Amino acid sequence: MPELPEVEGFARYFAQHALQQRVARVEIRDERVLAVRKEQLARAVRGREFVQVRRHGKHLFADVGKQWVHFHFGMTGDLAYYRDRGDEPRFARVVFDFDNGAHLAFEDMRLFGVIDLTPSPEAYIEEHALGIDPLDPSFSLGRFREIVAKRRGAVKSLLMSQDVIAGIGNLYADEALYQSAIHPRRAADRLRDEDIRALHTSIRRILRDVIARREKGGAWPHRYLTMHREEGDRCPRCGGTIARTVVFGRTTYFCKSHQR
Repeated sequence: MPELPEVEGFARYFAQHALQQRVARVEIRDERVLAVRKEQLARAVRGREFVQVRRHGKHLFADVGKQWVHFHFGMTGDLAYYRDRGDEPRFARVVFDFDNGAHLAFEDMRLFGVIDLTPSPEAYIEEHALGIDPLDPSFSLGRFREIVAKRRGAVKSLLMSQDVIAGIGNLYADEALYQSAIHPRRAADRLRDEDIRALHTSIRRILRDVIARREKGGAWPHRYLTMHREEGDRCPRCGGTIARTVVFGRTTYFCKSHQR
């Protein structure tokens, strides 16, 4: 499922290809991805330009003036910009046709994505009780300490709770805990201040690193747990054994030796 770095990539792709372009029409190929009536979506964007794009957690917002188009990518959502109709993605569900003859498709093979409208990103965030974005400047160490102090249960559950911190999913929660040497089942209220500091640093560093690598087409570093998500694999950090368990209903990988 696309997590924060992937959606940041979608935001940058959208900014590069769709901003300042006038929408001539909207083609709805499959209404199942809409959380708004197709007539409402068409009225909101037809004849208007996308003037800015924003991301919060796993959510993307595109400004068309009085309203914002909201995109959530589910498990298989993606964006595709093209000019030749023959290049249209097989699973295009909604297509924005621009005055210049180009097209932007929202594609989604498994139909778990969503497109709808909202008055503003702030309104959507408040209505859906989304937590802080971990790359927002306000996500300081002090703010993270406050978040941790109010939580009980496994620390991985805290990281993946979108009403607490918006944008971190299974993959990057495991990675942040791995690089911070914290067991995913460790109780949040049992974290020491040095653990909280290390985890806060790891979260922001990993997300920024992955965003930069995706933009440049770089591969995952060998030292990342992500390259060793297989039970019994060897930990590149300490030589220990990678184990698998279930936390927060999700398959979880960690090192049995250095994650305590």
